Amino acid sequence: MKTNLKLTSWRFAGVILVALAVPGCGKKSDRPATEQLQQSFEKADATVKQEIVQANTAFQAGDYTRALTVMDRVVQTQPIDAAQKQAVDALIIQARKARSRIPSSIRRNFTKPRRL
Repeated sequence: MKTNLKLTSWRFAGVILVALAVPGCGKKSDRPATEQLQQSFEKADATVKQEIVQANTAFQAGDYTRALTVMDRVVQTQPIDAAQKQAVDALIIQARKARSRIPSSIRRNFTKPRRL
């Protein structure tokens, strides 16, 4: 079980590494990452589909950290095929681009815990 979790963690780390290392390589997708993600996980079970909806909702709301956290959980709990890997890569790339467009002064506020 521990070995399987380590293997899955390494697999997800590899997906993120590839997405971060080569953001401009390959054919650019005209489809939004959320649509591509939804379609690539169409045949997944209901629990996974629900998490995909959560990731898409978070992404569309601008909560990129939440979207990537949900996708991390999905990738760690099941093997993914090439189309799903490509969709996850697209989500990571689009989240990075969207986050980079947020002014740094506002971005800092997203990462700071709020005091009540």
